[in-house]
Amino acid sequence: MRYNSFFFKNFYIDSREVKENSIFICLKGENNDGHKYIKSTLKKYKKTIIVCENSSKFVKQLRHHKRIFLCNSTHKFLHDLAKVKRFLLNKNFFIGITGSSGKTTLKEMIYDVLKKFGTSYKSIKSYNNHIGLPLTLLNQKINSKFNIYELGMNQAGEIDFLSKILKPDIGIITNIGEAHLGNLGSVNNIAKAKSELIYNIKAGGTVILNRDCKFFNKLKVIAKKNKLKILSFGLNKKSTIHYNVIDNFTFEVSFRNRKIKIKLNHLNVNIIQNILVCFLVLNFFKFNYLKIVKNFNKIKILNGRGNIVRLKKKNIEIIDDSYNSNPISLKSSIKYFDNLPTNKNKIVVVGDMLELGKFSKAKHYEIGKLLVNLNFNNVFLVGKETKVIFDKIYKHCECKHYLNINKFKKDFKNVLVENSIILFKASNGVGLYKLLSNKIY
Repeated sequence: MRYNSFFFKNFYIDSREVKENSIFICLKGENNDGHKYIKSTLKKYKKTIIVCENSSKFVKQLRHHKRIFLCNSTHKFLHDLAKVKRFLLNKNFFIGITGSSGKTTLKEMIYDVLKKFGTSYKSIKSYNNHIGLPLTLLNQKINSKFNIYELGMNQAGEIDFLSKILKPDIGIITNIGEAHLGNLGSVNNIAKAKSELIYNIKAGGTVILNRDCKFFNKLKVIAKKNKLKILSFGLNKKSTIHYNVIDNFTFEVSFRNRKIKIKLNHLNVNIIQNILVCFLVLNFFKFNYLKIVKNFNKIKILNGRGNIVRLKKKNIEIIDDSYNSNPISLKSSIKYFDNLPTNKNKIVVVGDMLELGKFSKAKHYEIGKLLVNLNFNNVFLVGKETKVIFDKIYKHCECKHYLNINKFKKDFKNVLVENSIILFKASNGVGLYKLLSNKIY
């Protein structure tokens, strides 16, 4: 088989998903080894190729099989093949998104906008790590003009590794917060890790930065040294594009000496910032961004990322922000919720912020200090880390603490108070997202 014909097939790393005439790459992980499924895959499919490690004990009797492709490391094979695929797609445009929060939501929004102007592709789900990104790149269609990827990280060096594969024309850093603080030790280290993207943007490319972020100037210096074009967004009037909130549903965008009013069904800082980035991306490609202004109100927000669910029976509105949480995004959500004008009861459900390590107690305590000064009708806290918040606020407001999601689940009906608006916010590992997925969708 010709080497380049690899790129016209579908790639899989899960034997349960493999299809006929595809390529199954056997990866060995902590909990499973894809090599275990070589025999069953060969038996089930007649044209599928299997990529295996030469040293695997599961390949001993099969190494001469015509559909077995041997290599020293299947992980390295995955990464190297993705680099080749990226080289073949050099005339296509690539956008790489990183940040402490909001990557997936922004990726989806940019994709929804760009597909109106040309063939577009996006990394699936939240596949943004050393396996997910190269795998989705390999499965990308050759003719896709605009390609939007998110780059995730848990440790320093990961963004560098991923962006060296992706080599984006446009790099976007949404924000720098305290996600993964436990692994990286300080927000400065997080900023340094996120900045790795800037070094791997294609020569003469563009970086889009959050002007409201306290690390903006540091990131700008790095971008200038790498001779990149710098675009910025935010509330700051020095931004390339900035905004002003008019009311609960309307904000005004100032861009290229033009003011544009945009009305949405639901307004929050994250949605506004994502829209500003979309304007910058469209302007990069010299597309008429005025054509898509009306479409922003139709863009569906992913479940768990701040979307609103209405339960008409009890006149309840749920703001579902249960997929992710860190100190900065949680404070932002709580403050926004506090300022939201409504005649309904305001109820807050907060789950643990994870991956904060030794900083966890202090960061949860900060949330308690914030909640003490706000006037919500009720506060529900889920997880052992939120006990710190409970100890700080229980004398000042109606609140209840649950050690884990299973205990909270038993009391879930009591949270859904009639004529209320309820904010749910937690790290995904807490289980709030899964609970809401089962109960309200």
